[in-house]
Amino acid sequence: MTNDADGGARNHHFVPQYYLKGFAKPRSKDGKLTVFDLKDRKGFVTRPRNVAARRDYNRIEIEGQDPNVVESKLADLEALGDQAFRRIIAARSIEDRDDFSFVHVLIARIAISNPAFRDQRDQIISQVGSMMIRNMVATPERWDAVTGHMGPELGADPIPYEQARAAVEGGSIVANATKETLIEQEILLWPSILPMLEQRKWTLLIAPPGSAGFITSDRPFSLRWNDETMNRGPYGVGLGCTDTTLIFPISHDLAVIGSFEHGGGANVVDESIVAAVNFALFQAAMRQVYASADFSITDVGKVVRPFSQSEVWRRVRERPAAPS
Repeated sequence: MTNDADGGARNHHFVPQYYLKGFAKPRSKDGKLTVFDLKDRKGFVTRPRNVAARRDYNRIEIEGQDPNVVESKLADLEALGDQAFRRIIAARSIEDRDDFSFVHVLIARIAISNPAFRDQRDQIISQVGSMMIRNMVATPERWDAVTGHMGPELGADPIPYEQARAAVEGGSIVANATKETLIEQEILLWPSILPMLEQRKWTLLIAPPGSAGFITSDRPFSLRWNDETMNRGPYGVGLGCTDTTLIFPISHDLAVIGSFEHGGGANVVDESIVAAVNFALFQAAMRQVYASADFSITDVGKVVRPFSQSEVWRRVRERPAAPS
């Protein structure tokens, strides 16, 4: 891990290492993860520290603030989460509500802080901001109204209308959300998501003996409508939507399924259920899937196969390379 001169870690995990090591062999930060990269179309083995991370992902630049404050606070919470996950895995049970609350906390964090959702919010804010800026320079009269409200405290004459309009149309003036704004949104949203998870009825799935078990990914949960036709429609699915199923793997031996309508208890499942869960998690991944070894997946034709030998993986490897 690369450290800054101020002592802060620079390699920030958006999926925590303590969670990822539950899918490594052995379960430790130095254990080995089998990784299938869907963008580079290759498989390899590495350690949890080397995946699901971005440089300075949670670093902030605010005057008077420690730039590592967010990452430091997350590290404190992760230490507690690590202990809770250890106990759940050892007991093979989610009956301890205090421990299972850390599963809710982690799902909520990943749901709102993963790069795909952060980038999506950044794009929305930028698009709205760009529309507002273009509206400001739509006419000379509108620009005069805008600059008239700026006040003399800015200490400079307003930019002439034609210059401002040219700058906007030429891309010199653009609207972007700061990383600090996006992180603040995530911190504020986090508590509001937890009740939606707590209200779901959760069933624990236990992989059978001898199974390679469940996989995880760089976006390690699957949330889908129960009506499969809805998943092909225009309506997005949210954590608070009824008639939905959320799947989250806890370790390579354990996964949970939550819905508002029914659930509960624990079941040792057969390999076909493990393969179906893995297929759902594979579909939800952004770029990479992680496993303790090669794993079972529901392949084309609803056949259970090792992922490395599946038609799904063959199609990934043979499709055109994604743009950099």
